[in-house]
Amino acid sequence: MTRLAVAFLLLMGTTLTGNLVYSQPVTIRLETYAGPNHSMNSRAWPEWIKRVEQASGGEIKVQVTYPPVDPRLLYDRAIDGIADIVWSSSNYSTGRFVLAEMADLPGLGGDAEQRSVAFWRTHDRFFAPFNEYRKVKLLTVWGHGPGMLHTRGEVKSLADLKGMKLRMAGQIQSEITRLLGAVGVSAPVSKANEMLTQGVVDGVLFSIETITSFKMGDVLKHHYHFPGGLYGSGFFSVMNQAKYDSLTPKQKQALTSVAGEPMAAWFGQTWDRADADSIADLKKKGNTISTVSGAMGAEVTKRLQPIEAAWIQKAKAEGLKDPAAALAFYRAEVRKLGGK
Repeated sequence: MTRLAVAFLLLMGTTLTGNLVYSQPVTIRLETYAGPNHSMNSRAWPEWIKRVEQASGGEIKVQVTYPPVDPRLLYDRAIDGIADIVWSSSNYSTGRFVLAEMADLPGLGGDAEQRSVAFWRTHDRFFAPFNEYRKVKLLTVWGHGPGMLHTRGEVKSLADLKGMKLRMAGQIQSEITRLLGAVGVSAPVSKANEMLTQGVVDGVLFSIETITSFKMGDVLKHHYHFPGGLYGSGFFSVMNQAKYDSLTPKQKQALTSVAGEPMAAWFGQTWDRADADSIADLKKKGNTISTVSGAMGAEVTKRLQPIEAAWIQKAKAEGLKDPAAALAFYRAEVRKLGGK
């Protein structure tokens, strides 16, 4: 090989050893929110990053940052290349991810892992052709554990919710609060503690893990689980398209091998562990964790029925031929995975 050829290879960022050519490591910048102690940042992402680096043979490195940015802006930061990878909730952008709103519906059943895997499979089978995550490379979608109601004071009947101000996010949670007689106050999770401290809201809609992660358990003393979940939350992780396109075929294969369903399953498992830890922590504090059942539970189910029908109509307007079939598939996958 001529000196000119060797110089060309070095210039292109490769190293020649024998007959093998190795790509130089590439660094991917991950922007995350919710703080370093949140289970996604302390457990889920570190393990996923380890899997990426192992799958790529060390060719992909991931650099994590925690910018002081509204999580509702993260998707656009990925589009613009400010970040290489981000994650956020689809319900932070009402109307932008209509099909993905399915994961937010009440009464879907299952835990976080079951919901996450079922969501990915439903997306892959029904939603992917509609390309809701435009201008970026979708890595995965997933969901947290069953959404719950958390309040300062005890809720003995639905009458206690009348006029109560609840922090929520997205169109579906807004409808839930309205149909239950409460007043929804929209805000990202990062503002919830401040709103409680200032008396702006009397309660929140969150999975139980969030109460501990954002240190709300000293204010919110009552936690209510509804059979099947009061609601869900769909999340996504996306990558800047140009950054993805710049990877070598080997690097792309390594990244995608740990994305999709494996990534959704791991994130769901992490959320389930965090939910269990939060329940134990809140019980130590003396907080009450109750399951709403009987007449009150039946009344909640009845009041919230229109939400599912409304999503089906919106999904049809987006071009999905049979949204009810997608929803039935999701529920069947949750049951197949052991959920109820």
